[in-house]
Amino acid sequence: MKNTLLIRKQSPNYKWYILALTGLTCAVITGAGRMCMPVLFEQIGSDLGLSVVAIGTVWGMDPLAGIFIGIPGGLLADRFGIRRTLFVICILAGIFGALRGFSVNFFTLALTMFLFGLNVAAMPSITPKVTTLWFSGKELGLSNAILNIAWSIGAMIASQFSATVFSPLLGGWQNVLFVLGAPAVLLGILWFVTGREPDKDERPDRQASEVPFREALFKVIHIKEVWIVGIMTLTSWGAGMGFIGYLPLYLRNLGWTPTAADATITLTNGISTLGVIPMVLLSNRLGQKKVLAMAIVAQALSAGLVPFLTSQGIWALIIITGFIRSASSALFSVIIFETKGVGTAYAGTAIGLASTISMVGAFLAPPIGNSLETIDPGAPLVFWGCLAAAGLPLILMLKSKSPKGERVISGS
Repeated sequence: MKNTLLIRKQSPNYKWYILALTGLTCAVITGAGRMCMPVLFEQIGSDLGLSVVAIGTVWGMDPLAGIFIGIPGGLLADRFGIRRTLFVICILAGIFGALRGFSVNFFTLALTMFLFGLNVAAMPSITPKVTTLWFSGKELGLSNAILNIAWSIGAMIASQFSATVFSPLLGGWQNVLFVLGAPAVLLGILWFVTGREPDKDERPDRQASEVPFREALFKVIHIKEVWIVGIMTLTSWGAGMGFIGYLPLYLRNLGWTPTAADATITLTNGISTLGVIPMVLLSNRLGQKKVLAMAIVAQALSAGLVPFLTSQGIWALIIITGFIRSASSALFSVIIFETKGVGTAYAGTAIGLASTISMVGAFLAPPIGNSLETIDPGAPLVFWGCLAAAGLPLILMLKSKSPKGERVISGS
């Protein structure tokens, strides 16, 4: 009880604690829990007898779940608050993440990936709501950048060590998934014990409100900018999911060592960690739309040019394009938060709607792209590059915003 009272005591540092807890949640669940899979797919496919298209389908189960949970996840966060919602999400993510290790065939792996995805895919519509409650102005973009950094760190650790270190050390890919489930459960307990929304005296302008489901959904579906961002993330997340799931397999088939092939994903996430804050700060000077346009072009090139480059060229491409596009996720969230009519009251629902739209692309893009492998091994990469580029014209449909990055529009 004493510790709980200390946590609940108003403190100027508490918002940074809650941001750190949110960052750990992103690192463990959406970072390590999700990104361990691409580098483990070779072992999993060999043990379970899965084809390249089957692997792409399994990889798409996670975002498929997002189609069903994206909006409900945001509604739950708006209705019940981040503390109670993330407590449940973390516990279930840990359990279902571990259950993937019991898979014995395509069906059981696809099912457990879907169940895991129901929780993981809800995160993009829940965790950013934390930043809208506790931060504003330039701190809003910075706090979302920090969440992306946390995600990248978890993803880096998982992608670099899951197949080449953890799997041999723990005795197989199944045990890797078992072990990665435990931290999520511990985080759920931390959310229940120490998490809370801001008090009225701390953030009178950013109070969490329990908005009825119907009211929140009806309000958000009539906001055009939310749909535009959703379609933009559909192309971006679709291209990203396909690229990350396929690249290690593609490079290994070219003769790269497993360690080097997995390192490309680690480097991608690492460069994002280094670039996200500088690129967010750059957007404060140049404007969000210009930096987003740069990010989309960089993502298109990062996938589409791989089949035409040497090994050295691929490494250089990953470094350059990864840095430029590192802030895209944070900027997508900030654009939604700062859209007129959203604000803190409907932030979870708005992000949930955009995430649901984006998950359609993330589900369909991996198996569609992987199926092109029969034409040419590089064809999937070119396809995902074109898909990413398709989001570029949509930037023109977004309303212009001052590059100072200081305006936050509250919902009404």
